[in-house]
Amino acid sequence: MTVSAPAAAYLRSPSGRRLLDSQCQTSVALFKQSWSTYHKLLEVDFLEHRALYAALRQLLLREAASTAAGAAAPLAMLDLGCGDAMQIAGCLRECGAGVPGGALPLGSYTGVDMSAAALQAAAAYLAPVLQPHCSVELVEQDMKEYVGSCPDQRFHLAFASFAVHHLSLEGKAEFVAQPQIQTSSCSCLRCSPAGGLFVVVDIFRREGESRERFMERYRDNIAEAVARGIIDEEEAVPIVEHVTNHDWPEQLSDYRGLAAAAGFAAAECLATDSKEFGRLVVLRK
Repeated sequence: MTVSAPAAAYLRSPSGRRLLDSQCQTSVALFKQSWSTYHKLLEVDFLEHRALYAALRQLLLREAASTAAGAAAPLAMLDLGCGDAMQIAGCLRECGAGVPGGALPLGSYTGVDMSAAALQAAAAYLAPVLQPHCSVELVEQDMKEYVGSCPDQRFHLAFASFAVHHLSLEGKAEFVAQPQIQTSSCSCLRCSPAGGLFVVVDIFRREGESRERFMERYRDNIAEAVARGIIDEEEAVPIVEHVTNHDWPEQLSDYRGLAAAAGFAAAECLATDSKEFGRLVVLRK
């Protein structure tokens, strides 16, 4: 298991032009300030992530089954903004990844995040699930910088969970349009026989909903968690501050537009939580 050296805080693309936005400071701050609170919400499924990851599990198993006949080698997965990888580790375990003859023949997992603390936690979650049969590499780097200067490595699946919303709409468009994400013949994302996939689990606005209205609903949702005793008021403050200052959820229609502009054939929503905050969206070549 490899953890790279920290990346510079001031991020540039290979051309020397700074990439729009950055995952680094917001994700690191969230991990330091609010991760234990976040886990309290996850433990009781207050955020309804289980349904989203159940849909992800079904997607991965369908894709594995559809490509099994033509696959020459085990699958390679890239997880951008992986955080502590707790939820994806559980999903991969349920898919049989890391088990010889398992339903999901995963040969390698690469997780990218700017938080060293998150990556240390990710190592603890992933190793028991995937190793020794699946290699695990954890890279301490901003996800946009990684994609913008991706090493000579090929992946069947690119995945981002609750990370892309930290980028503005312009930043998301630039991110998705990077050759390593959207070009089927690129070095970073190699198409499976069924087509290349970029899978996003993230927060989204309702169609026609302003960011301000989304924030009102989200603050009300966190207030409900306080009222139910899941978290206390002091724990709620940094979460609300983080979401208000750093989260930029888009409408699904916006995602479809930027996906089409980047060369994807479709952007399909496979699951939405009951409160209409989180969605599982697949961008397919």
